[in-house]
Amino acid sequence: MQLIQGFSLDPHPGEYDTWPETSALRFEGRPTGTQLPGYVVEAQYRCRHGFLLITSYDCPYEESNSFVLLDGRFQILASAALGAMYGSYLLHDHWPLDDDTLQLHYQMRRFYRLQVQQPRALLRREHALRLERDERAWVTDPRAKASVAALERSLLAQRADAILDPVPVVDLGQHLEPPENWGRR
Repeated sequence: MQLIQGFSLDPHPGEYDTWPETSALRFEGRPTGTQLPGYVVEAQYRCRHGFLLITSYDCPYEESNSFVLLDGRFQILASAALGAMYGSYLLHDHWPLDDDTLQLHYQMRRFYRLQVQQPRALLRREHALRLERDERAWVTDPRAKASVAALERSLLAQRADAILDPVPVVDLGQHLEPPENWGRR
């Protein structure tokens, strides 16, 4: 798989809660005639079966992803989704493991593998996307370890930036009246 650019989804007018579930897909700025779930293309890959896109609804605290396999004419071959109501599946990182498999990093140490499965003559006549949890990725895959470390650093930096001291630090001896003056006003 090769990470690419070129796909985008048309924006929707009006308030977020009025938007439809799908968006029109564009490739290099031109309409493709295909509608995909979501509002944002999070990642896109060229693979031997066509194109693999990861989309989201860009909904804070209820993030989810849709995975769509497209052929060369931008027709949907297979799809899968990851998300849960009131759950957060914010995609932190992703990388190919081989020609048919992506590693997906969510939360601190939650990893999934997304595998493109090609048709098999008698058993399966269509492409499929198989999504499964990978419990050991952050232990066995050096890229997963690096991704976890990068996420930890990012969260620590955000936390440090968010800590506010509501009381300014001053030398109290310079600004307070001595106790003998208390109550003399």
